[in-house]
Parts: sequence; C-alpha cells; structure tokens
Amino acid sequence: MRRQWVWALALLGCSPRPEPVAPAAPASAAPPAATASAPAVDAGAPAAADQVVAQAMALVERRRELPSKGPVQGRTIERAEMVAFVKKQIREEIPPPVIRAQNEMLFALGVVDEGFDYEKSLLELMGSQLAGFYDPKQKAMFLARDLPPVERDATLAHELVHALQDQHYDLEKRIKFREDATDEQSAIHALAEGDATSAMLDHVLAVRGLRAVDVSDDLVALEVRGSIEMSADAANVPTILKRSVVSPYVDGMIFVNGIRRKRGWAGVDAVWRDPPVTTEQLLHPEKFERRERAESVPLPAARAGGPSAVMYRDVLGEQSLRLLFEEWMPRRIAAESASAWAGDRVVVFQSGERFALVWHVRWDDQAAAIRGLSAFARGVARPEKAAPGEFADPERAQAAVKKDQACVERARSGPLAVSRSGRDVALVAGPFERRPGGAKSAGRCAEALAWAGSVARQR
Repeated sequence: MRRQWVWALALLGCSPRPEPVAPAAPASAAPPAATASAPAVDAGAPAAADQVVAQAMALVERRRELPSKGPVQGRTIERAEMVAFVKKQIREEIPPPVIRAQNEMLFALGVVDEGFDYEKSLLELMGSQLAGFYDPKQKAMFLARDLPPVERDATLAHELVHALQDQHYDLEKRIKFREDATDEQSAIHALAEGDATSAMLDHVLAVRGLRAVDVSDDLVALEVRGSIEMSADAANVPTILKRSVVSPYVDGMIFVNGIRRKRGWAGVDAVWRDPPVTTEQLLHPEKFERRERAESVPLPAARAGGPSAVMYRDVLGEQSLRLLFEEWMPRRIAAESASAWAGDRVVVFQSGERFALVWHVRWDDQAAAIRGLSAFARGVARPEKAAPGEFADPERAQAAVKKDQACVERARSGPLAVSRSGRDVALVAGPFERRPGGAKSAGRCAEALAWAGSVARQR
C-alpha cells in the first residue's frame, strides 16, 4: 500500500512541511513473494526503468546491509494492470473453496454482512493503494506509472527488500499456500513486511538523520492503523479486512525493530535463518527467544445432523484471534484476551448451501481461557446489526455467561455459542443456510451449546 503512512511520517517530522513527503508502499494484502503470473516484462521497455531500479537497489543493499545476488529488472505499468495481477494472484494461489470458506466464516462470526465478497473487497482496498510489487518469477520490479518521484523512491525502498529476501531466503517457497498453515505463514509474512517496512522507514527518515529504530513504534503503529482504517478510498470495506491487511506491516515492524535495537540487521538475518513459526512468537519476542511451540489441537468433529463436509480447516493463531476480538472490544483488551494462546483449530463445514463453523482454542492456563471465554462472550452479546466500532457492553457480555457457556440466536447467521472446559474454549457459529432471498438460521442454541461443549472437551 502507499497511502497508509501519510500522517505517520508527518508526525515523525520527515518533512519540513505539515504534509508528508514519502508514504510507504507495501505491495498487497497477499504475501510479497507472489507466485501468480505478473504482467510480462517488455523486452523493449525503456532502459531508464532498469537504471532507476539498479540505483535504488544499490542504496537498499547498503541500508539493509544485505548484498544483492543478481539484477532486478524495472518496469512501469498502469494501475489497472496491478489490480488485475492481485486478482490473478488470489485465484492462482488460494483454492476457490478456501475463498468461499473465508466468506462464510466471516459471515458466521458476525463481522461482515451476508453479501460480503472477499475478493471484491480486497481489490477495492488495493485499487487506490497499490504502488508497486516485486515479482520473483521474472525477477522484476513493477511500478505504477503515475507515481511521483518521492513516492516511487519509497516504494522501491520497500519492495526491493522483498527482492533481497527472495534471493537470500527463498520467500516464494516459504509463503506458498498450505493447508493448516495460516498461523505459520502469517508469521513469515509479518517478518517479511516488518523487515521491508523498517528498511523503508530508514530511507524516509534519513533526511532527518534518523532510522526506524530511533522513533516510537507505537506512534507509527497508531498512525498507520488509523490512516487505512479511516481511508475514504475503502469506506465500504469491512474493518476486519482493513486491519488484517495492515497488521503484518505493524506487527512485523515492531518485531523487526526490536531485533535491530539489540543486534542490528545481522540479528534480523539470523531470525530469517530460524524464523518464528507462530504469530504468538512474533507478537511476543520473549516466546520466540525460548522457541515456545504451539500445542496440537485436535480437528473438531462435525455436529450430528449438521453440515458435515470439511470445506476449510486451519490453524489461525494469536494474531487472527486478536483481529477478531478487536471487532468486539478495544485493541488493548483484545490483545490481552488473545495472549497466552497455546494452539487452535478451526473448521468450516458445508452440506449443500448449509454452513457451520467451529473454532477450538487452547490457552496456556485456565485464567487465560477464562479471559478468552469473556472475549468470545463479547461477540455473543454484540447486537447483530452493530455498526463498525460498536462494542458490546462488558457487563451484558459477562451476564450472558452461565456455567462457562453463552449463546445467542441470530436470524440470518444462526446461533453463536461458546463453551469452556479447563483451558479449552470452543466457539460455534451456525448452522445457517444460503437461500435466494437471503441467509437464514438453521439451528438453535441448545444444539450449538452441546456441540461447543463437546469440542471444548476434546483432547
């Protein structure tokens, strides 16, 4: 993206004027080492683009303290071609049933409406934000044709770090879609974006004699989140998708800057050789230092009589859990509620046009599980037609919990039920049925609570 850093850089004093001079340019919501087919490199393109990229790479190599292993070609293309590339990337990299399952999962959780379209929303978000991307297949850097010079330089400072990552650490292979691997790949994605963002900030701040590690991570994070979440260009995009797009850059930057402050860029390279394997490790560097591993959580069973075919299964991790909780409560409380995560498994079941979701989360101890239960209860207590940023009353949420269980029946997306057993919590959403006239609940709380209780007791 290219607009999300606007106010952050202004507040950091990167420009003598009140407006910023160099917004950042992460490539897209998808992993930076794309495997979909990018626009073909035009052999007859002006050599000037190659020269610009070569000059930028020489600077990026010095700033990032990582030598290039080969040339990167430079090409300029129209913004519409970039959006088409993202669309093609999504369709080639992510199996269609997974895309459909994402739609049904988010609707079941109550964080999008029944007409939500993941691909359409992502492309709307990307359309005005894309500035450039590095394609590992062609070893080429593609830049939007309409970029002003200063914005082009910031884009190159970010994206060429991805080129170095690809050359040294085989980024494309690390992020290729695998079943049950979202948490692990999200950790790598955040490391890649944090690395590139930290280096890009060094470039932007150099005019003031500063580096990324010299400024407040919290200030940058606050302004980056706010700028994209409040973007008029993405007013119709669900807030959870906006925050999901931003979080790898923010969480990754904080992690990488922490490593740099202790051990410099050499320390970041050491992390690449033995990277975080969970987002918990990335969000809590002390857990990364002691290599705290995730626990294996069993695959939840389908409810008797409900949708039974596994449409989607995954391990989502602490970052995803926090992003969901942020829909229901302030960010600080969401982060506390998601912490002490020990492992999880989520499944979306389907039978025809009937869908149901179950998410089994395990925490480190019972106290953390109780906090998790209370967080999920906020979702149960939140009004079905709540506006973005409208949180459930915590007292109402607490009152909804009876004997470590809570449930609400929703007219369209079915029951939303949560149950705790020891340090395990299970959330059940649905079943619901898609019909020509709209979605309709296909279940009741009694069955949902029984299902959630049985999943929470699975060991």
